[in-house]
Amino acid sequence: MTIGGTGTFGEADGDTILDDIENVIGTVAGDDLVGSAFDNRLDGGGGNDDLAGGDGNDTLNGEDGNDDLAGGAGGDELQGGNGNDDLAGGAGGDRLFGGAGVDTIIYNGSEGVVVNLTTLTTGGGEAQDDVLGGDIENIRGGNGIDILTGSGVANVLSGGGGHDGLVGQAGDDVLNGGDGDDFLIGGEGADTLSGGSGIDFIGYDGTVGVTVDLTARIARDGEAQGDVLDANHGIEGIVGSQGGDTLTGSAVDNLFSGEAGNDKLSGMAGNDNLIGGSGDDILRGGAGADTLDGGTGIDTASYFTGSAGVVVSLVTGKGSAGDALDDTLTGIENLNGSQGGDSLVGNIGANVLQGFGGNDVLTGGGGKDTLTGGLGADRFVYGSVTQSVVGANADRITDFSHAQGDRIDLSGIDASAIAAGNQAFSFIGSGLYTGVAGQLRFAVTDGVTTIAGDVNGDKVSDFHIQLGDAPAPVAADFVL
Repeated sequence: MTIGGTGTFGEADGDTILDDIENVIGTVAGDDLVGSAFDNRLDGGGGNDDLAGGDGNDTLNGEDGNDDLAGGAGGDELQGGNGNDDLAGGAGGDRLFGGAGVDTIIYNGSEGVVVNLTTLTTGGGEAQDDVLGGDIENIRGGNGIDILTGSGVANVLSGGGGHDGLVGQAGDDVLNGGDGDDFLIGGEGADTLSGGSGIDFIGYDGTVGVTVDLTARIARDGEAQGDVLDANHGIEGIVGSQGGDTLTGSAVDNLFSGEAGNDKLSGMAGNDNLIGGSGDDILRGGAGADTLDGGTGIDTASYFTGSAGVVVSLVTGKGSAGDALDDTLTGIENLNGSQGGDSLVGNIGANVLQGFGGNDVLTGGGGKDTLTGGLGADRFVYGSVTQSVVGANADRITDFSHAQGDRIDLSGIDASAIAAGNQAFSFIGSGLYTGVAGQLRFAVTDGVTTIAGDVNGDKVSDFHIQLGDAPAPVAADFVL
């Protein structure tokens, strides 16, 4: 039935509605009532009704049934009543009241809206100056950049088009990003998170760490407990909680930010961007050209799961070969190698370098470094006496093994600072210095073997290298 037109169906079939009629009361059945350019009052009555106010400041009452209410232009009042109702105020400052049932407010404009069901505040686009009340559970955004926030009950938040931000709060919420690059925060409760098209993120702002795996679509712990992730992998990025998170990516390009806590970030395949944030983080880029940013704290770039050897330098911040191919590293202090033969190079800081499987080459650089070769015949390389100083800040090789063929390479150090050319060291075992430049000796104290070298013949050590488990080295253990 259209005011100023002809009524159809039921009792209105064939009736002509005069132009000076402003208000219509529907039947107990499902009615279709359309207002005019004036201020109309449309009461749906029983049934599932469609009420459209048109222009003017209209009052639409759905009453019983699951009703669709559209205010149109003007400052309208929409009352859903009983049932599961859809309320679209349209342009103008509208008053939207849900009533009993599960009710949804809808914004269809191209300008973004800001709607918060917790504070019942609105702003922007069609939501500007709107007033909310009467138990509204769901929000459907338009084609703009929408910021939609739920309440303490189960909400359905749909972003529509545009780059949207959806925040579920408490309750078991359903968040649908739709088109655009969206950011979804489910909050507490078992939430269903669907990014839709675009580059979409999910975020957690609790204090307890979460575990999220985009490949296996697993979410547990903290605010992620019970969450369900999009079956079509419509989520590309994760922002972690303030606790220690474990975040695992998929085959596409992922972006993870661990935030606070000691986090474990694994990109898997794809060209991933992993940001540790604060805390002591472990970053595993996997295959692809990855960007690894440890942030603050003592952070580790790990290639442990790879079978092919990697080449990684903390001096240049670059990786090559294996899973490290074309990787970029920033804010990384420690390196874990692969199961193949790796070349790992530290910087001037205190680094922990672990080769694991394969015949690895470890170069600590400056600082108090801890070097672990792992299985295989590993080489520990030094190019300057300043790379491992005398005393408590000397480098430590934790697992030096003569049986495995490990060697300490000192060939890059000129053993004599007073002779011309590049001299080789002379290994004198556990004997004392005799005042000849280039002597290399060892001593065992409290279960630690210390390798010491004198490069100027003053009988004073110029560098130390410590070996765990107190081995007694022989000349064949060195490249002199």
